[in-house]
Amino acid sequence: MVRGPAAVLALVALAQAYVLAAPELPTITPVDLSIVVACTAGAAAIFICVAAIVPVSDVAPLLWLTTLGAFLLVAALNVADVGAAATPVEAIAYAAFGAIFAAGLLAPSLALALPVFVSVIDLVSTFAGGPSELLANAGQTQPGDPLSLEMPDWGTGLPAGRLGISDAVFAGVFLVYARRFGLRPRATAVALWLATVVAIVLKVWLDQAVPVLPLLTAAYFLVNLDRLPALVRLASRESAT
Repeated sequence: MVRGPAAVLALVALAQAYVLAAPELPTITPVDLSIVVACTAGAAAIFICVAAIVPVSDVAPLLWLTTLGAFLLVAALNVADVGAAATPVEAIAYAAFGAIFAAGLLAPSLALALPVFVSVIDLVSTFAGGPSELLANAGQTQPGDPLSLEMPDWGTGLPAGRLGISDAVFAGVFLVYARRFGLRPRATAVALWLATVVAIVLKVWLDQAVPVLPLLTAAYFLVNLDRLPALVRLASRESAT
């Protein structure tokens, strides 16, 4: 009974240790490689923390308490201006908010439709002139911004990039749906991280805004492809009642 929670806490501690240690790691050249490596590692730390909050969604009072505590810590860390050191707590806070949203709207039809809807919104926002949520460019980020999750660069003390809060929120939503509707929550968490890595590489390669949520949605569906028919049948039965 203790092994599971202890393992989760150990992973969160590892994520926190990474963001604290990143400024002391060896500097990587060229710059594009440095950005990709640092953001890939930073995204892994973020998704570890996002995934850690999902089991808490099984106990509603604990989820609400965790969310409140995490947001209070985010506020305190923002005042302290600790930069990327706040990223794990921010990831937990925003993912917990997403978990509350998903638990409150726990419907098979939403588990299928919501990812597509938010992806379309993100695509329109990005390609119609809105900013991409993921900025894999250190010069375009602001350290200590509580409305983004900073991924620290190696050896410079500067941000390598940032992930928008909507990505963390909906990652929490997707993982709760995966847990509650018989999908693969662990594999989904890994797939969401890999999708973010793809977004990072595309951003650096193409040097233009890349919407992250469509890639997260694709990962969510692809890793659970063989289990989607059962979810569709469940949604059909729901709509028939």
